[in-house]
Amino acid sequence: MQNEKNIKIASWIAARLQGVISPEEEKALDEWITENEAHREFYERLVDGNYVGRRLEEYENYSLDTRRVLSFIRRESRRTRMIRWSRRIAAILIFPVVIGSLLLLKEKDEGVLNKSIVADVLPGQECAILEMSDGRKVDLGSVSGVESLQMEGIILKNDSNVLSYEGGQGTVSDSLKFNTIIVPRGGEYRLILADGTRVWLNSQTRLRYPVKFFGNKREVYLEGEAYFEVTHSGKIFEVHCKGMDVQVLGTSFNIMAYRDEPTMQTTLVNGRVQVNSGGKTGTSIVMEPGYQVQLDTLTGKMEMYEVNVANFVGWKEKLFVFDDENMEMMMRKLARWYDVDIIIESPKLKKSVFYGVIRKYENISKILDMLKRTQNIDYVIESNRVVIKEAR
Repeated sequence: MQNEKNIKIASWIAARLQGVISPEEEKALDEWITENEAHREFYERLVDGNYVGRRLEEYENYSLDTRRVLSFIRRESRRTRMIRWSRRIAAILIFPVVIGSLLLLKEKDEGVLNKSIVADVLPGQECAILEMSDGRKVDLGSVSGVESLQMEGIILKNDSNVLSYEGGQGTVSDSLKFNTIIVPRGGEYRLILADGTRVWLNSQTRLRYPVKFFGNKREVYLEGEAYFEVTHSGKIFEVHCKGMDVQVLGTSFNIMAYRDEPTMQTTLVNGRVQVNSGGKTGTSIVMEPGYQVQLDTLTGKMEMYEVNVANFVGWKEKLFVFDDENMEMMMRKLARWYDVDIIIESPKLKKSVFYGVIRKYENISKILDMLKRTQNIDYVIESNRVVIKEAR
């Protein structure tokens, strides 16, 4: 109960700092401030710009990269809702500072709990396996240059953890040959297709694609998560997922289509996209930038929502961006990136939500410690297994 109250107070203060607090929230916050002298002194210190700056610096060292995040958000949102998104991301950055400060105030009275870390887990890395059309399998993490990746009429370069194809525009007389790039749990990789389309591949992802494109369509097959920057060539580019197809000409978008997720998501950054669902419904939705289409994998129902796009594409910038995200979904993301099994003991904790921006290339304990500052949780790390439980 105390933790829930802290979160409410933190949200009110963050809302006031952003100028978006409601009259009801403002009244409740003022009542809390006047409750006692400690609350008043805490609030006055917190709204001081120098104090907030120092606390943000602490969170930077603790996994919060404010400058890079704000730069990224502004770049991604330039064509759409930059002002509104900047305010939202600023709220995400301020919220952990506020709630963290509240918890520090609580710790001053009650003492700091002992940490339960007995081990740690390193972050993932850039790695992938390439399955070639002639049956060869290549560990891309151990290959650089072009020597062992040459095919007839094609040169494959694997430099700086980017696999790229050259000489890949075919004719109708060519046979269609497919390669598959496989990114394991605990990995990520980048790919440049034969037409120049750039693809960022997240953990536990498979992408099957032609070595050369020809005909009126460019078609690829995805399982997992990938961000696409499609080169405009006048030919439709189509991504096939189980139960959902996405058609574009030239645009940037993210697709999340994991088997263990209850929904598939297509998030449009810029351009124009048509999403088609399979099955009996056969729904089609044309998307505009700043929107996301979600397909329920159980019911087949497909709907479109306005979203903060940066929340769904931050992973390719080496960031986790959590905005009102429940812990169950968060832990599935962390499990894929750190290649661990994560167990949440309490059903109540699974539904608790978190706001924060965290660098991906941190040990898992850094992220879990940040969660401890904002949630009523404790955790234990045992080899490749993490147990999340309610703090006592």
